[in-house]
Amino acid sequence: MDLLSWRYEESDRVIAVDGGWQPFQDSGLCPDVLIGDFDSCPDINGLRQENPGLEVIHSIDQENTDFEKALVWTEANTATQELVVLGGLGQRSDHFITNLLICCKMNPDWCVVFDDPSEWIRRVTPDTPLSLVGRKGSVLSILPLTPCLGVTSSGLKWNLSGEEISLSKKLGQSNFCESDHVEVSCESGNLFVFLSKPIQSD
Repeated sequence: MDLLSWRYEESDRVIAVDGGWQPFQDSGLCPDVLIGDFDSCPDINGLRQENPGLEVIHSIDQENTDFEKALVWTEANTATQELVVLGGLGQRSDHFITNLLICCKMNPDWCVVFDDPSEWIRRVTPDTPLSLVGRKGSVLSILPLTPCLGVTSSGLKWNLSGEEISLSKKLGQSNFCESDHVEVSCESGNLFVFLSKPIQSD
């Protein structure tokens, strides 16, 4: 819940997607918008009454996921430059992979982050290179879902220089940050940089 509270305070606009409403409720927070078919969040009238400032968008379209519906609304109604997704890693691997595939279709100008207590994932496109600070010693992987050309990195144990990263060429699993300043860029495609977070002790 600490991650949700921190991201909530840092965000200009907060959107809950269907059952994603529950963590907000548990934390005593209210998003600006709630979007979905509400199969996981059935009491919409009750929510409206209890949260009069909440914008509720009920979409029963089954051709798109609730995540996609939220993205369509976001592009149409905001001037988003950075999109942070909480809960996108999910508890099912098929949902997680689907979310990454959807991410490949997003506006390439958006800086897109999937954040989780144990892992941080950042999409890299030609328009959104990564500059990472303060993660020396962390495990970092660079993986493509589409063929990526001109991939270049600095600050890693095994750096890349204008290389192709794809399923048929090279993958970049389990690299290491050797510097507190890491950069990753590409000339085409969608790369995903996976960064493991340190385990928090009680």
